[in-house]
Amino acid sequence: MVRQLVCTEPGCPPLETVVAVLPMDGPARRWTLYRPADQITEDDLRAALLTDQQH
Repeated sequence: MVRQLVCTEPGCPPLETVVAVLPMDGPARRWTLYRPADQITEDDLRAALLTDQQH
């Protein structure tokens, strides 16, 4: 699931994009990229998904 949201936290950009993987079995995983979806590159997404860090 990919969602673009208005960021309500102080100091973050006005829009952020959240990527979530919700498997049928196992834990859900979620990453937040602090920019609008149309500004995210394939390299940005690859780098985020390869990290163990979930935001």
